Amino acid sequence: MEEFILSLFMGNKELKKTTLYQILIGKHTTSVLCYAYFHDLLPYFSALPTLEEEKFDQEIAKLVYNGWVRQDQQQLILESNPLSSNLLHTPVFRSLDFFQFGRKEEVCWRSFRFLLQAASFLGKKAEYVPLENAPIYTQRVREVIHQYGQDLPEIIYQETSHLFQHLTEEHANLLAQALSGFHQEGAAFFQLVPEKYEQTLWFTLYQSAAIHQLLAQVAKHPEYLLYKFLYPLLMQNYNQSMLQTRELIRKGQSIEQVKKQRRLKQGTIQDHLIEWSLLDTKFPFSNFLSQDKQNRLKELPQASYTYPFKELAESFDATFLEIRLYQIWREKQSLC
Repeated sequence: MEEFILSLFMGNKELKKTTLYQILIGKHTTSVLCYAYFHDLLPYFSALPTLEEEKFDQEIAKLVYNGWVRQDQQQLILESNPLSSNLLHTPVFRSLDFFQFGRKEEVCWRSFRFLLQAASFLGKKAEYVPLENAPIYTQRVREVIHQYGQDLPEIIYQETSHLFQHLTEEHANLLAQALSGFHQEGAAFFQLVPEKYEQTLWFTLYQSAAIHQLLAQVAKHPEYLLYKFLYPLLMQNYNQSMLQTRELIRKGQSIEQVKKQRRLKQGTIQDHLIEWSLLDTKFPFSNFLSQDKQNRLKELPQASYTYPFKELAESFDATFLEIRLYQIWREKQSLC
């Protein structure tokens, strides 16, 4: 745990203790999400949803005691980094994205494995023990088999082969060896994860990184059967209320119209728009920022997200939503 927390300081010499804890457990507020985004911590949002605050405090106390971190009220300041190598930022963990995939990664992976197993035995006389027997898995797989019939094995083979070609070799090998099918019995992750990652937390992160990379590839191919199969589960990773607001906005409704139709407060709609902007690489920022407003906000300081909002609003004559969306837009452009 200490090594993991120290890794979160990569590029951040200072982090707010309470907010860091809220990021790790996945406290779903706009302020926490934005803090995570601007400090490059969004991939770890809800990485440790069951982490108790007392346990977190103990880990921070160890870092302070060892002289690696200094605490000044609620600020954690990196003093020295004893890590000879930062595991979290090595290629094998770079695909971690708990914000997009963490909430439903297990059910997505189990659904994927079960569909592949069922497809591999389709049309063969051999009996097999299904990987899953809960209706959440069996019913959906039956529907796919009924829809595609004998064409299913070839479709699944082609799509899976293509997806795995775009995974890192290490992730592809891990996931492939965990798959079960005709003449193949998949191994459990604990049998496959390299010894150096056997520590509980790194073990979890290692398998999550592989699953997240697979799901990220699936998300790039809406034409695939596998995308259509996993789509309902992938959507459950997101704030469902935000998705409803997004749908209405996409249909051309104004913020005021959505507010009245959904009977939500202005602040809630703003939160939805900000969360949508964090998720979507194609978010229509210009729809919410006039050209005049964009020209004014170009003068925002580079690290304006660290400034008090009241100070920014007075200086730039802009609303909270306009300032926050512009900050996110500019950050996204700088990453391109």
